[in-house]
Amino acid sequence: MGIIEITLGLLLAVAAVAALGKWVPIPLPILLVAGGIALSYLPGFGELRIEPDVFFLLFIPPLLFADGWLIPKRDLMRSLRPVLLLAFGLVFLTTVVVGYMMHWLIPSLPLAAALALGAVISPTDAVSVSAITSRLKVPSRVTTILKGESLINDASGLVAFKFAVAAAATGAFSWSDATVQFFVQSGGGFALGLAVAWLIGRLRLGLTRFCLDDPLILTVLSLLTPFAAYLAAEAAHVGSILAVVGAALYAGAHDGRIIDAPTRAHSWEVWRMLQFAFNGLVFLILGVQLHSVVAGLSRAAAIELAGYALILSAAVIALRLAWVFPAAYLPLLLSKRTRDREGAYRPRNVFVVGWSGVRGSVTLAAALSIPLTTATGAPFPGRDLMILLAASVIVVTLLLNATTLPLFIRLLKIRGDGVAAREERAARIATAQAGITALRQRLTQATHADETRFTQALLTQYEHRLQRHSANADRRQHLDTQHDTHRDIWLDAVKAERKELMEMRKADVINDEVMRVLQADIDLEETLIVGATRHEL
Repeated sequence: MGIIEITLGLLLAVAAVAALGKWVPIPLPILLVAGGIALSYLPGFGELRIEPDVFFLLFIPPLLFADGWLIPKRDLMRSLRPVLLLAFGLVFLTTVVVGYMMHWLIPSLPLAAALALGAVISPTDAVSVSAITSRLKVPSRVTTILKGESLINDASGLVAFKFAVAAAATGAFSWSDATVQFFVQSGGGFALGLAVAWLIGRLRLGLTRFCLDDPLILTVLSLLTPFAAYLAAEAAHVGSILAVVGAALYAGAHDGRIIDAPTRAHSWEVWRMLQFAFNGLVFLILGVQLHSVVAGLSRAAAIELAGYALILSAAVIALRLAWVFPAAYLPLLLSKRTRDREGAYRPRNVFVVGWSGVRGSVTLAAALSIPLTTATGAPFPGRDLMILLAASVIVVTLLLNATTLPLFIRLLKIRGDGVAAREERAARIATAQAGITALRQRLTQATHADETRFTQALLTQYEHRLQRHSANADRRQHLDTQHDTHRDIWLDAVKAERKELMEMRKADVINDEVMRVLQADIDLEETLIVGATRHEL
C-alpha cells in the first residue's frame, strides 16, 4: 500500500473515530490510539514509519501554534508563575529524579541515557491536554495553567533531552554548561519566534495596505507562520518548539487587530479543519507506532518491561502530585504580593492540575529520535528499552489519568467558574450599547424617509439584543424562548429559498454559476442565523 492510500485511510479513520467519540463516553485521544492500534493490523499500516524529524516538522508546529494562538493571553500572564514552575521546575525535577531512579533500577542503563529518558517523559502533551480539558467544565485558571504548561514544557523537556542524549553519545557532560545553554536556547528560541511572527504580521499588513487583502493569500501566510518559526530556530540552533510558542502568542495577541473580517472567518475555518485532522492523525500514528514498538517482545521481556513501566509511571504521577501542592502554596505563604495578585488556590483544583499530567505524541517522537549509535559508532545504550518505557508511560497516563479525570472532577464537585461567560455577557452589553448610541446619532442626521426607516428598524434590533443580554434570569429565559421561535421561522424561510433554488437549477432555468452565487448568499444568511443563536450575537 502506497503512502497516498495510507494517508487517505488515516484521514478516513480520523473521521470515523471522531464520529464514534460523539456516542462513546471515552476521551477521544484514547479512542484514536485504539483506532491506530487496530489499523496497524491491516496490510500496509503496520509498516508505517515516520522519521521523528519529519513528524516534528509536519505535526508539532501547527498544533502548538493553534493552541498557543487560542490560549487567553491575559489569563496566561496572570498564571505565569505556576505555569513556569510546572514547565521548568517540574521538568527539571522529573528529569533528574527519573534519571537517577532508572539508573539505580537498571544499572546497565548509563546515567546520561537514564536522564534522557527522564527528559523525554517530563513534558505533558499539549494536544492530549487540550483534547481532554475541552470537554470538561473546570475553572478557567485550571485550564489556562494546564494549556500554558503543556505549551512551554515541550520546549524545556526537549532541550533537556538533547543535552542528555549528547552526553550519552559523547560521554561528556557539564551541569554548568548545560544550564547556561538551556536558558540560551529557550530564551533565544522564544525571541526568534516573536520576531518571525512580527515580520509575517508586517507582511500581511503591507499586503492589506496595497489592496492585496485576499483571504486566501493571508490565510496561507498564517499557515506558514509556525513552520517559518520552527525552521528559523532550527537554522539558528535555538529552541524550535519554544520559537513556535512565541510566534503563536504574538500572532494570537495581534492578528485580531491587523486582519479584516473575511480573512478572520476564512482563516478560522481552515485552522479548525487543520487542527481536527492533525490532532486525529497524531494519535492514530501514535497507536500504529505503539504496536510496532511492542510487537517484538517476548513474554519474559514483556513482564519485566511491565514492571519497570509501572514503577516509572507511578514515579512520574507521584512526582507531579508532590510538586503541584508546594508550588501552589509556598509562594503564597512567602509573598504577600503574590497572594494579592493570584488569590487563593483550592486544593481540589490543585489536585486536578496534578492529575492532568498526560503524555502523548511529543514524548514518543522524542524517544524515536534517539540516535542509533554513539560518537564512537557503538549502539546507543538502552535505546530500545527507552522507547518502550516512554511508550508505556504514554499508555498508562492516557488510560489512567485521562479516563479517571472526569470521575475525579465529579467526585470533587468541581465546577466551571463562569468567568468567560460573565465577561462575554458584559462585552455583548457594552458593544450593543455602543451600536445603539451610533444609530441614535445617525437617526438624528437622517435626511430621507428610507434612511430613517432602516435606521429605526436596525435600532430596534439592537435594543432587543441589549434587552436579552441585560435581562434577569427569568426574563432572559422567556426572551431566549421567543428568540428560538423567531430563529425557527427565519430558518424555515431560508430552507424554502434553498429548495426553490435547487428546483430552478434542476429545471435548467439557471446555470451552475448563478446557482453557486445565490447559494453562497443563502448559506451566509443561514450561518448568521445559526451563529446568532449559538453565540448570542
